[in-house]
Amino acid sequence: MSERRARASTVDKRNRLLDATEEIMLRDGYAAVSSRSVAARVGINPPLVHYYFATIDDLFVAVLRRRSLRNVARMAEALAAAEPLTQWWRLASDPRGSALFIELIAAANHRPALRAEVGEVAREVREMQIERLRSLLPEYGIDPEAIAPALVAAAMQGLAFGLVQDQGAGYDTATADAAAGMNRLLSRLEQRRAAAVSGS
Repeated sequence: MSERRARASTVDKRNRLLDATEEIMLRDGYAAVSSRSVAARVGINPPLVHYYFATIDDLFVAVLRRRSLRNVARMAEALAAAEPLTQWWRLASDPRGSALFIELIAAANHRPALRAEVGEVAREVREMQIERLRSLLPEYGIDPEAIAPALVAAAMQGLAFGLVQDQGAGYDTATADAAAGMNRLLSRLEQRRAAAVSGS
């Protein structure tokens, strides 16, 4: 077998293990992830999981890194879109992506290596959001001195995570009303921005 084919096989096996880990986390929570549960889902022997990921911490970190690479790119696209706040909200409130990050954050409370990675990803994304909001907020008619970009970023992300968490848990916290209200607010803001941009 050629080196290229062996390398492709390794990448494929790693991706299957990461996919399986994500599915377990979404279905049963991060605490259900073990070499045995991941191996069973992929159809391999448990010791083989540790051939690709030395520890479960390494597995969690790899899940986070793969997911964060995608999300950083998608966040950059959202913030550059024609309706940036609306696209950001759609990304942040995506049930699958948000639910997975909620599980990773919960796991990070008990795993120092993962906690450091989560913190770095959160810092990178928040810096991107704040930097873009400095120029975006005036376009929406919002004074960034009165309503700080950091506040807007935290509110957007926090509300999205809260709604996804409550919906996933089945809590009766008027999540549908809150989401509908956010969509109406964003629609008005996007209309205001479009009018201001077209009139300038």
